[in-house]
Amino acid sequence: MEASYYIGIDISKQRLDWQLTDAQNTEIATNQAGNTPNGINKMIGRWKREKICLDELIVCFEHTGPYGLLLATILEQVGICYVMVSAAQVQLSLGIRRGKSDLIDAERLAEYVWRFRDRLQPSRLPSKALLELRGWLLWREKLIKMRTGLTNGIKANILTSEVADLGEINDQMQASRDQLTEQLKLVDRKIKLLLRRYNNAVGQYELLISIPGIGPVIAGWLLVYTEGFTRFDNARQLACFVGSAPFPNQSGKIKNPDRVSEWRCVRLKTLLPNGVHSAIQYDPELRDYYNQKCGEGKHPKSVKNAVVCKLLYRVFAVINRGTPYVKLYEHKTTTIA
Repeated sequence: MEASYYIGIDISKQRLDWQLTDAQNTEIATNQAGNTPNGINKMIGRWKREKICLDELIVCFEHTGPYGLLLATILEQVGICYVMVSAAQVQLSLGIRRGKSDLIDAERLAEYVWRFRDRLQPSRLPSKALLELRGWLLWREKLIKMRTGLTNGIKANILTSEVADLGEINDQMQASRDQLTEQLKLVDRKIKLLLRRYNNAVGQYELLISIPGIGPVIAGWLLVYTEGFTRFDNARQLACFVGSAPFPNQSGKIKNPDRVSEWRCVRLKTLLPNGVHSAIQYDPELRDYYNQKCGEGKHPKSVKNAVVCKLLYRVFAVINRGTPYVKLYEHKTTTIA
């Protein structure tokens, strides 16, 4: 991904700090812009006044959630190539660095995209359908956290009620909890509606939920994080992203057991074990595998992690094949000797 010019942009809620460098990583210009449509368009106009051809430009900025969404949208509309990277990836790739400011971060991003230009791939925003689905899934998480907080508060107040009268408080908390429960039901229906609508357009949701252990919530987050299964090439890459793929851990004659990496998607790492419990319960093949490995002395957590990897390989199998998961154990026949 060679270019004549490279720009690093540090994104904050209200401001964009950027640095422009040439093909030799020599600084040409630095400035600031507002994180608004007008500010971003003025920033692009400044690049044009520097006599820079936008087709020969690569912009690099970090994943910052909603703060970088407007910038990515306008860059795509104008036709400027950009790369979104994780903050940890940039920090670990440039060695020991001292000092930090928004302008320094922009400089480091420009250096990063210049140094790794042969490895990076252009980024694209996910579809509006997936962005909408992500918003509803996040809202569902917040509602669950609020309801859990109220549930724990009610339990604590019941104990305190032995020495103080907290009945009225508990009544109000219970009413709020009931409202959140009803709201969660509405949100779940909305999420399923969005998933069915997405399935009618792309056809991936029905494939995912055909796998035992993959429900609507897990399927929704898989679609969001894989960007409709365009972000990862195979199941191994997705397992690495989730934090379920084991890696060797050895040095010289010392060889430790393979371990999973601490660099992981915490949300999927938390959700998928729930799918494992369901898969072990309803899929005889995975249940037999789990019981066999545990009987051999394997730690249950290690076996569950292996089941997560199996689920992810099944996910990629049905997506690549384009047909629902086939439960082979339902088609086995008994052989009579």
